[in-house]
Amino acid sequence: MNTPTPTRRRFEQNAYRRDGQARVVAVTERGIVLDETCFYAEGGGQPGDTGALHTATGATLWVTDTRYLPGRLRIGHQVPDPGGLQAGDTVTLAIDWPRRYRHMRMHTALHVLCALVDAPVTGCAIHAGRGRIDFDLPESGLRREDLDAALQRVIGDNRAVHAGEEDGARGGEYTLRAAPGEGETLRVVTIDGLDRQPCGGTHVRATGELAGIRIARIHKKSRRARRVVLIDETAPEAVE
Repeated sequence: MNTPTPTRRRFEQNAYRRDGQARVVAVTERGIVLDETCFYAEGGGQPGDTGALHTATGATLWVTDTRYLPGRLRIGHQVPDPGGLQAGDTVTLAIDWPRRYRHMRMHTALHVLCALVDAPVTGCAIHAGRGRIDFDLPESGLRREDLDAALQRVIGDNRAVHAGEEDGARGGEYTLRAAPGEGETLRVVTIDGLDRQPCGGTHVRATGELAGIRIARIHKKSRRARRVVLIDETAPEAVE
């Protein structure tokens, strides 16, 4: 059986790319598959992008979610009705940029917390106006005021954030759910002087872009788990 050609993930090369053109590869029950996309596909706690696909006939197809197809090679853009779209057609892509940018801000903020809290991460979730991260921390001396002050210092430092590809053979240096295959690369996100970890998500260029994000609360989820909840005060969806 032939292996399908992977969707080219333009969001990995430039998280700030908001639009583009692509060719339809397939129209499936799991979504419209394109040869390339700037739509981020759900993963790592970050929701899939929403937005629009504009067809050559002038129709607009609203993308309600973006997810990987089984095997994680191709990406499906979920629309209520693909109309007469078919393989070979060209579409113009436009993501919901304000929503995506809030996801980028929150995702980077969670990476900052990974560096500030010396404990294993057991889970996380990212939303447009809020986020949370869970730590394996049985006895917690974490104080919301102290952790938020540390976060605000990092924001004020305006540290550069960048992503790069590394040899997958270096995967043993990190805690990974699955080791890269032979010859595969590993995408690593670095916050200068603070944090370095594998991640396929979208991030801002510098921590100064996180202004307005703060720690809302810290609470105990179980005997071993502590949950840190963040809110983005610049987002209309922000809820404490």
